[in-house]
Amino acid sequence: MRGRALHHQILAVNAALVVAAVLAASVAAQLDFSQAPESRQFLVLAAAILATVLVNGIVLRRRFAPLEELIATMERVDLATPGVRASAMAADSEDVVRLREAFNRMLDRVEQERSAGASAVLRAQEAERARLARDLHDEANQALTGVLLRLQAMAQGAPPELAAELRDTQEVATQAMQELLHLARELRPTALDDHGLQAALRTQVERFGRQARVAATLDLAAGLDDAMDADAQLVTYRVVQEALSNVTRHAHARSVHVEVRRRDGRAVVRVVDDGRGIDPHAPRGLGLAGMRERALLAGGSLAVLSTPGVGTTVELTIGDRRPSVPPPAPPRHGLIGEAVGS
Repeated sequence: MRGRALHHQILAVNAALVVAAVLAASVAAQLDFSQAPESRQFLVLAAAILATVLVNGIVLRRRFAPLEELIATMERVDLATPGVRASAMAADSEDVVRLREAFNRMLDRVEQERSAGASAVLRAQEAERARLARDLHDEANQALTGVLLRLQAMAQGAPPELAAELRDTQEVATQAMQELLHLARELRPTALDDHGLQAALRTQVERFGRQARVAATLDLAAGLDDAMDADAQLVTYRVVQEALSNVTRHAHARSVHVEVRRRDGRAVVRVVDDGRGIDPHAPRGLGLAGMRERALLAGGSLAVLSTPGVGTTVELTIGDRRPSVPPPAPPRHGLIGEAVGS
C-alpha cells in the first residue's frame, strides 16, 4: 500500500477487517453451539472482537509510523545546527511523502534566508565597527593630539608648580590616546585588513600575552590567507579575540595556546587554556553564543570542551572556501517569506 494516500490506506485496512469479521461470523453461525454453554459463546465473540481491534491497531500503527518519525524530526530541528532533514521510510504514504518533502523544502528556504540575512547583519556590523574605529582614530585621537601639543607649549613657559600639573595632565592625555588606539584596534583590526589573518593573529596573541601576563603561544598552518575567504578570516579572528577575552575575564589561566590547522579542506582553530574551566551549572553568557553565531554565519561550527579546574578548549571548524549561498526561492501563493535573523 506504499504510495497511496493515507486515508485510502486506512479505509482499505478497515474494509478488510470488516470483511474478515463478517466471514468469521458466517463461519461461526454454521457451527453448533447448542451443546456449549453461553459463557463459551461469549468468549468466542470476545476473542473475535479483540483480534479485530488488535489487528486494526497494529496495521494503523505501521501506517502512522512515518508521521511519528516526521514529528520527531521536527522536534529535533535547531537552526543553530543546520542540516537536519526528514528521511524517507519504507511505509511512507503519498500524503506523508508530500508532507516530508514540503517540510524539507521549508527548512532549505529558512536556512538560506537566515544565512543571507545574518551575513548581511554581520557585514553591516563590521562596517559600523570600521566607521567607529576611523572616527576614534581620526577625530578623537587628533583632538587629543592637539590638546597634548597645547599642554606641551604651555608647560614650557609655566611656573614650576604649574608645569608639574601640566606634565601630569600630559600623561593623562597620552594614556587616553593609547586607550583610544587600543579601542580602535579592537573594533576593527587594521592588521587584518593590511597584512592578512596570520599577521593579525600573531599581533593579537602577542599583545594578549603582554597585557594579560599569560604565556601565550601560537601555531599557524601555512597559506591560510590564500585558502580562506574574507568572511572566514574575519570570523576566525573574532572567535580567537572573544576566546582570549574570556580567558582574561574568567579563566585565570597561566598559559594559552592558539592553533590553526587545515584538515580535510577545512580550517580548525583551537584556543586551549589551563584555567579553572567552565562551571556546568553557571548561566551561559553572550560570549559563547556570539561565537557560535559567527561560526554558523560563515558555514562553520563551534565546540567548547571544558573540565572544571583543568581548562577550556574552544574549537572552531570552518570551510576554507565557502560556496556561494543561492538566493532564497521567491514566495508562492501570495505568501511573503519571512527572513530569520540571528
